[in-house]
Amino acid sequence: MESLQVKEIVKLSIDKISINPENPRHDAVLNLGESFVMKQLLKTKKDMQAMYKLICDIYSEGWFPQSIVTVTYDSKTGKYVAWDGNRRLTDLKILQNPEITSYFNFTYTQIRNIFRMHKEINDKGFYEVSCYIADSFEDCANYIRTIHTTDTGALPWSDLAKKRFEYKLGKKNMFSQLKAYCSKPFENISDNFPVNKFEKIVSSRVGKEFLQIDNTDNILTTTGPIKELERKLTKIVNDIENRKIRSKDIKNSENIRKYLYNENVEDVIEEKNKRTDVIPKQISLLEDNRKLDSESKERIEEKQNEFRFKMIRKDNQIMFKNINCEKLKYNNERAKGIRDLCYEIQHLSFNSLYKSFPIAYCFLIRSLLEQTSIYFLINKGKWNKLKSANNGKDLRLERIIKEISKNKTNLILDDTISRVWETCFNNEGMKNYLDLVIHHPYKIKANVDSIKTITDMGIFAIIQYFINS
Repeated sequence: MESLQVKEIVKLSIDKISINPENPRHDAVLNLGESFVMKQLLKTKKDMQAMYKLICDIYSEGWFPQSIVTVTYDSKTGKYVAWDGNRRLTDLKILQNPEITSYFNFTYTQIRNIFRMHKEINDKGFYEVSCYIADSFEDCANYIRTIHTTDTGALPWSDLAKKRFEYKLGKKNMFSQLKAYCSKPFENISDNFPVNKFEKIVSSRVGKEFLQIDNTDNILTTTGPIKELERKLTKIVNDIENRKIRSKDIKNSENIRKYLYNENVEDVIEEKNKRTDVIPKQISLLEDNRKLDSESKERIEEKQNEFRFKMIRKDNQIMFKNINCEKLKYNNERAKGIRDLCYEIQHLSFNSLYKSFPIAYCFLIRSLLEQTSIYFLINKGKWNKLKSANNGKDLRLERIIKEISKNKTNLILDDTISRVWETCFNNEGMKNYLDLVIHHPYKIKANVDSIKTITDMGIFAIIQYFINS
């Protein structure tokens, strides 16, 4: 067993120990009171029966001396947080305060028996437990994982619990990343959900192509619409939950492909088109161009460039839904922040939430413009010099725009984007509008029409260019 870096072993009253809202046995939750956290362990009838049996066992047999709980101290709350033994501690807290049974779904008979057991416990020491006090979660993590994943007598973690624990440790896996990024398909999965089967599908080459996702360097990115990803994941999750997928059905890539595309040739062709760098509409344009034998090569190129500019601009109905982080370079310190900003903007765009939160949307657009501009200047090797001339401090967005405008010929090598830049930043109205919304919201009202106007000027194209360059 992995060794535990123990600060000390002491007897603690259960009043001084909090049930952990990040217990791997359930999804991490906000600490909305201890009863709420405890309820995460008592969601189903099966959970209630198992917990009631454990309550009866603890009452009749007592707390075994070897049942030592591992805790860390939380200076914010002044309490210790349990990293294992949360079920046993929950039972003790229920026995100590049986009134909280009304918050759970125990039967009438079970509640009556819990009140009876409570009255018969006269020893205050019954509610004290031996605890390892570790300095931090990281110090006890290997030990906690070992006792819950090997034959030690503790109730083993499910595969789902193991994935949650890995994610807490920073060990990224496809299941946890997809669940964090696109939570809706995973809302009602059972604790016995066969995660390994799910990961075999989505981590395969054909699975990634089908879902239009990538996890290079364990960083999840998506190149397709969020709603489409949601729809596909929902089907996979439901099929696994309903046991429509057997292990032999996904034993190799060919089987996975047959399942994902349902052996529908038209679907396969459509997905292959989506995976190419050329947008289907662009393919159509190129095919039309092949028919134009009489047209000059220059005219064809002109049409393609014209089309490319139209495609790089935002969608007329759903703003910024096509923002693409695929080409971000993560050796650039600004990349992760840009990715997170893009994901939030995508979510607001796909769900049309920008209509309800136009001020927040302006904040995100301005922040994304600023961060991608800095990212672009770092990649061009210009940022450190600009910071040095500014006493080592980051430049304000206004100054950044001036610097890029001054050196536009050398920095922006795409003629289309260069023209868009002039359109956007020769017009002070665009940046001034974003500044006013953020710094002086009492002077101006953020609304959908105004946001559409400034983004229609081409800010989306500029941001995408900065990300891709």
